[in-house]
Amino acid sequence: MRITLSGNLGSGKSTIGVRLSERLNIPYISTGRIFREIGHISNLTALQTNLAAEDNAEIDFAVDNKIKELDQTTSDFILDSRMAWHFVHGAINVFLSVEPETAAARIMGDPTRSGEAYADAHTALESLRRRRESENKRYRILYGVDSDDINNYQLVIITDDADPDDIVTLIADFAKKKYKHKLWIPKTRVVPMISIRDASGLSFAARLTPADPFFLRLCVKRNFGFFFGNANDLVNALHFALKLIPYACEVPPFLSKPGYDIFKLARETLRPSDLYDWEEISGDVEFAFSRQLMKTNARAN
Repeated sequence: MRITLSGNLGSGKSTIGVRLSERLNIPYISTGRIFREIGHISNLTALQTNLAAEDNAEIDFAVDNKIKELDQTTSDFILDSRMAWHFVHGAINVFLSVEPETAAARIMGDPTRSGEAYADAHTALESLRRRRESENKRYRILYGVDSDDINNYQLVIITDDADPDDIVTLIADFAKKKYKHKLWIPKTRVVPMISIRDASGLSFAARLTPADPFFLRLCVKRNFGFFFGNANDLVNALHFALKLIPYACEVPPFLSKPGYDIFKLARETLRPSDLYDWEEISGDVEFAFSRQLMKTNARAN
């Protein structure tokens, strides 16, 4: 079995890779470590490492050759690499998505990350932004590809507010072909844009599982999934067997207008009590968007 893990900086690739390796008993390999070893630049910060590679394509080519060698010589592995999907054959390619603010908080709270110590959240965010720009620039120049394009992957998971073990279970079950859904989001990242007070006759099927042909239609922005659909669909999602749910991207026609701000709409129309009502229906979900509403209320006061 071959699994490649790509994704945004700070999305949890190494944490997920190590735990997935333990779950499946398959070797875990990090090309980040190989990248630093080949470049002989372990004394540099993570940002400086990427900027150095912009002027020395041989570093990337050497790492790529290592990946190609693995592809030819090793049958089973879990590979943490931004470009493995491009070089490895017969793999399940997974993309882990995370918002910059979440990534910065994770990195600042992880003392084990070599070369990634930041004075404050703003500095961390700026470094992550520049590293991302550096990586994307190199990949476009060297390979003519966009590693953020989800069409490159069979499985895409939003990791903000998700438990790593839940993500590991999701990937392991996908690898074992227990389901085929591609896009997944934590229940906590759903934003109900319909009021429970306007719904009637709410009911839900027997607790749905990944094997069921169920998904939620969401307008996803900044890794929040805004829901405008049928109340019963939302109830089924909130009672889904896993803490992450499958979704499909759908943008309501009125949101297609240029400059339309869905966050502004949500802040102006949603009340904390609306979210609390849905949380009570779910039994165990705490919506992350509540934090956005609290920030808005704090500024208003």
